[in-house]
Amino acid sequence: MSDHEGDARNGRGPGVAGPPREVIEALPELNEFCLQVLAEQARAGSPHRAAQQIAEGWLALDGPARRRAAAHPYLLFDAGFADPHRWQNLDLACQVNDPPPEAAYERVFTVTRAVTATELVFVYAWSLARRHAVQARLVLGMHPLCAEWIAAHSVLGAHQLGSRLWPWLRPRWLNTPELWAELLQGAAEGGAAHQRARLQGMRLLAAETAAALRHSGHDAL
Repeated sequence: MSDHEGDARNGRGPGVAGPPREVIEALPELNEFCLQVLAEQARAGSPHRAAQQIAEGWLALDGPARRRAAAHPYLLFDAGFADPHRWQNLDLACQVNDPPPEAAYERVFTVTRAVTATELVFVYAWSLARRHAVQARLVLGMHPLCAEWIAAHSVLGAHQLGSRLWPWLRPRWLNTPELWAELLQGAAEGGAAHQRARLQGMRLLAAETAAALRHSGHDAL
């Protein structure tokens, strides 16, 4: 069993049903690709200091540790999936070549491959929203309204959304550098340290998602 497979299969928090295998098996590859793009951005000069630090920490790891850092049962990046207000004000009928809307936070990416990363994230999000809407909350921190809007598209439409909304892509928990330090240190050490860091991330994502659902009047997980 590879590092990716072993880590992904064991990533289930206490009291929370883990996502089915078909949902999580693509996550390590997607996480690693996004981290590679973040590293490319760091070499080009990141406009966001915290993102630069995450990239430098990941680049300092060896190959197996980088794979462990990517092997989590949730996406390490976000594209506004938890914020229904942003989506309510978005004209989803706009075309891929229309100017992207202004992000509600400082843009992290400027490199071209960030567009490809966002397209992949949106197609993955579309797949979850269509087939595993509840699991999309655990894996992506996705609000139910966001899941409904994305699921209403075709797979091509989801890809085009990613092409247009790529400025929204950013590492999760940019304002929690201590968690990223724990995730990267756990990946470097492996074993129990890696499992503890993974579970900590799962708990935080679940708590954030539940709080967002309560705030918007939806049932929590």
